[in-house]
Amino acid sequence: MKWELFEFAGYGEAKLPARLWMPDGEVKAVLQITHGMTEHMGRYEAFAEYLCPMGIAVAGFDLRGHGANPGDPEVASFGEGGWAASIEDMQLFYEHLQRRFPGMPHFMLGFSLGSFLLREYLTKYPDEGVLSGAIIMGSGHQPGWLLSVMRWIVKGQIKKAGFDGTTDLVRQLSFGTYNQKFKPNRTSADWLCADEAELDKYLEDPLVRKDISSGLFWELLGSMKRSGSTFEYDGWDTGLPILLISGQDDPVGDGGKGVQAIYNRMKKTGMENVTLKLFPGARHDLLHEEKSGAEEVRKLIAEWIKR
Repeated sequence: MKWELFEFAGYGEAKLPARLWMPDGEVKAVLQITHGMTEHMGRYEAFAEYLCPMGIAVAGFDLRGHGANPGDPEVASFGEGGWAASIEDMQLFYEHLQRRFPGMPHFMLGFSLGSFLLREYLTKYPDEGVLSGAIIMGSGHQPGWLLSVMRWIVKGQIKKAGFDGTTDLVRQLSFGTYNQKFKPNRTSADWLCADEAELDKYLEDPLVRKDISSGLFWELLGSMKRSGSTFEYDGWDTGLPILLISGQDDPVGDGGKGVQAIYNRMKKTGMENVTLKLFPGARHDLLHEEKSGAEEVRKLIAEWIKR
């Protein structure tokens, strides 16, 4: 396997650190990853090591306000207007990879925060036949009225701490709420992963930002509301193969109920080729649940891409 670390020119002249892992031999397909909240693309190296021997190149960039990007190293934040800009970043990175690997089958994977960005990306860029498939991992569905109430509360926190700042209430409403489901808690992020060794690596990673800003949480809640509307899938390429996967114990997916709701809505609105898989015993961070199915997750994704 060969790999590159390079600076990617994103939307509005943003300079974003990016990674590309390539097979030693022929490239047969490309997987573009949009990572999750607070993390960075470096956490996907083991996944790339698994896929590259199969001829699948893996690439992605650190989202704005994440990883090696500028900003408060403790707080992940896109900045004002950053949500829409990040969707444009995804398109520009797609175009970059298309130039690098012309004619190759191109897949996108969005995890957690990245899953909501990907769902909105597919609404904005639905052109039939452009993508070979989309993998939506660690996503969810919440009632619109609840998301509206939470956005109203969080908007008050933006006034208090600024768009890029955070507060105790934001911590409680976001990660704190998820963690309550796994009391007594060993760490502040038990909800992420049942594998304690992998969870500790995450918590000790210097490029992982520990909190999210009021503004980013507000933007995420807005995306969750838009993604949960009955009009979300209008205009999507109905023939696009979609792999919808989540941990059975993932609080973001409401223990599988929210993921099932996404699947049902996709089928109801005409999506013809959707596969749903829930992994028993796994929480949110499927690719790092080494004791609860990560190997099975990697195998499923690889086989789905090849098929």
